Amino acid sequence: MRLIIDCDPGNTVPASDVDDGLALGLALADPAVTLEAVTVVAGNTARDVGVAVARDLLDRAGAAQVPVFPGAAAPLVEDPAPWRADLDGRRDTERARDLWRDVPPATPVEDGGGPPVAAAEIVRRVAAAPGEIHLVAVGPLTNVAHALQLRPALAAELASLTIMGGAFAVPGLLQELNFGYDPEAAHIVLTSGAPITLVPYDVTGRTSLTPADVERLAAGGPLARYLADTTRPWVRWVAEARGLPGCHLHDPLAVAVLLDPSLATRRHVRVDVELRGTLTRGRPIAWDASGHVQRATGLRVPDIDAIDVLDGVDNDRLVAYLIETLLGAGSRT
Repeated sequence: MRLIIDCDPGNTVPASDVDDGLALGLALADPAVTLEAVTVVAGNTARDVGVAVARDLLDRAGAAQVPVFPGAAAPLVEDPAPWRADLDGRRDTERARDLWRDVPPATPVEDGGGPPVAAAEIVRRVAAAPGEIHLVAVGPLTNVAHALQLRPALAAELASLTIMGGAFAVPGLLQELNFGYDPEAAHIVLTSGAPITLVPYDVTGRTSLTPADVERLAAGGPLARYLADTTRPWVRWVAEARGLPGCHLHDPLAVAVLLDPSLATRRHVRVDVELRGTLTRGRPIAWDASGHVQRATGLRVPDIDAIDVLDGVDNDRLVAYLIETLLGAGSRT
């Protein structure tokens, strides 16, 4: 399986989610996957930070041959300043610095690794091999939206597009990060007609990687140990800050269901993203795949293609699959 991952990784960065790194690790460790490229977008981390983290992870995993391409440093329309203040501000706390004290930071990449070429690189690679390349997008969808604007035919040329993002109805969660950071990009991508599987927070929020699971990874090879070392403080941070028994596997689930669809259940519906709601901006809205809706008087209901949306997951099997694949990578090297 030929794969491109578009992401916003934060491994080694204090108080940053490590799920992108776990997703990259799963793709690197599965012998059935050829990871053709990693593209980076601003979101969980600033773009240049994400480029450095991705390069560091690949180097430590013995995958220096996989290219990393920097992409969009800001959303299409959304002001990133409030997001950066929230996400970056929590990292500059005494507790965050203490938890990540023993984690060496990724070496900064000069000039962020170069110009923002991620969208063009996605287009170039997919257009050269239509129907062969799968794209997994686990950050804000800015790079993918740019790619579709460069080449609308990209939607039909992708073998598949798996997206982690959005929250339909999660109590207390008004915005999921990936869709909230760039709602316009999410709208462009979800309505593009691409063969999409959406992995929303409604399902990823039911996943969990516990401290015991992390210690199992620590017994593996270089890639598994790196992921254990960078995940351990994140698990402790979410336990203290959010009262969770483990960290959610948002992005690893997106890669896992592409490789093993039986890990999750899904429904086939039409989905668009709210762009103007005072309290719902960035929220996905779903309706029947047939296009039939009730009481839509006064609404402009778009005629768009239906997509697959995950609605259930087997967390025990997901965790076992993740750990066994990562430990297996150590045995093959």
